[in-house]
Amino acid sequence: MSTWNDVSAVPGNSTLVPQKNKKERKEKLSIYLAKNSQVEDSVLLKLENTKSPIELSISGLEIARLYIKKEPPKHSPPWTDLFTSRPEVSSDAFGSSSSVGAALCVFVHQNKFILTFGTGFHLLREEAIERDFGLRVTLNSVDPDKLRSLDKSSYDHNPLNSRTQSTREVDIFDLHIDSDLEMLYAVTGSSIVDLFGTHVTGRDALTVITGMELDKLESILAEALERYKKKLPDAFEWVDNVNKVRDHDEIHILDLELEKILCGADLSGLWLGEPEIVDWEDQIGYSFELYARSERYAVLELSQLLSYLGTKSLPLSVESLKHTSIHINDSQYHAIKTWSAYKCLYAEVKYGADQFILRNATWYRVDSDFLTAVDSSLSSMELYGYSFPVYSQDREEDYNKIVVGDPSFELLDKKNIKIGGSYDKLEFCDLVRNGEDLIHVKYYRSSSTLSHLFSQGCVSAEAFVRDVEFRKKLNAKLPKSIQLEDPVPRPSPERYTVVYAIATTKQLPLELPFFSKVTLRNALKVLRGLNYSVKMVAIDIDPTLKVRKKYKPK
Repeated sequence: MSTWNDVSAVPGNSTLVPQKNKKERKEKLSIYLAKNSQVEDSVLLKLENTKSPIELSISGLEIARLYIKKEPPKHSPPWTDLFTSRPEVSSDAFGSSSSVGAALCVFVHQNKFILTFGTGFHLLREEAIERDFGLRVTLNSVDPDKLRSLDKSSYDHNPLNSRTQSTREVDIFDLHIDSDLEMLYAVTGSSIVDLFGTHVTGRDALTVITGMELDKLESILAEALERYKKKLPDAFEWVDNVNKVRDHDEIHILDLELEKILCGADLSGLWLGEPEIVDWEDQIGYSFELYARSERYAVLELSQLLSYLGTKSLPLSVESLKHTSIHINDSQYHAIKTWSAYKCLYAEVKYGADQFILRNATWYRVDSDFLTAVDSSLSSMELYGYSFPVYSQDREEDYNKIVVGDPSFELLDKKNIKIGGSYDKLEFCDLVRNGEDLIHVKYYRSSSTLSHLFSQGCVSAEAFVRDVEFRKKLNAKLPKSIQLEDPVPRPSPERYTVVYAIATTKQLPLELPFFSKVTLRNALKVLRGLNYSVKMVAIDIDPTLKVRKKYKPK
């Protein structure tokens, strides 16, 4: 862009000519915080991949050492000028490779920081850095209504990682995050801190793009440290509700705590179940081995696993769980799915002042206030006043057929309705009682199973009210006794009750797994918002079901 700020006369010509202002160079800084400020640089960086360090004298920093990654020379990227402009760094220190990288280790304000440049992030030893440092700084440094992108992960029945971004600045909920069911991993937004430039990004690293000289680095690090220690603003308070534990040392401590519980007498906080949703139509049970005489269990119980480890003289350790397989068998006694026992173990563990949950081989920390809020929201859940038959069948469809021996019930199990693409189908419910109670039946197998149940009940009830095409297809499959006279008019949800009937020995709903409680709470919000009544009932389980075994025929 031309300006007329500096005007020169050209000899022989009195015409004024514009002079271009020199554009300020911006630098991208990726800033990490060391967990331990007293460790040697070798703990933080893979020094075997670097040249000898260069000591820098930078204003405000007690120690500053530059480590340059070993690379074959070709040509240098522009950011190297930031260092070669200083007397301590020779002009050829970086070689001339475009893929050159470097890491700057600095000590200031009783903390150690690592700044990476180019491919220098490959030098990091990730176990030595503070996880989510950049995320917390960023959440305390952005305008909540001016965000550009976020990375999130669900902790619903099947964890999914995804990124949403916008071409314009929006608030966090316009980027489609559910604060009850998803965790925030990274965010980019408009900066409210002049030192950080116009936009800031945070994950493990704090990433800023700003015009600077190294002598101004101290002020940026001091600001970042102050914002890291601050309480999160109200707009982002929910971020601390549930966090994945990613620190290797903390995971190791939690695994040791889990081993103590496994060896103790109180196993009430542990369950064994499938880590994902499974199609039950073709399976006949579970096994820990696939030999002809291996025992196949109708249902999966923790006691079976502990007994198996005992027969193999294996210790009750996390390593044993990780190396023990759980197979779902088909009718030919072949494995449909195989997981490690550790992946199938669900645990709720109190350690120190915090509550931790193991699910899908991943540890989570749960905020105690959030835990209390979830339990409180479920305390008003009504119990359904009907005594179901004892659950003694291997398959839910067989149990449902027993229930409809009572003439007040109609069977809808397996009557799926297509509502979209070729695989987009929905089961309205398993049973209907008295034409108005929409009952979803599930044998409690795992947190995943129940979360899926609650979500399914919510989605089908919502489609029934809002989607006329769904009602038309459903009405064609309903028994004549409960068909709608006309499926086109919107039905009145207040006439109907959504019932979750769960075969379990646990007290409902407060003894449900935590993640299932969260999904149930979310379903309750939606269903009650639509004016449905929602109730729950526990179905007694035949004790012989838990010990029932099969063997492959000879």
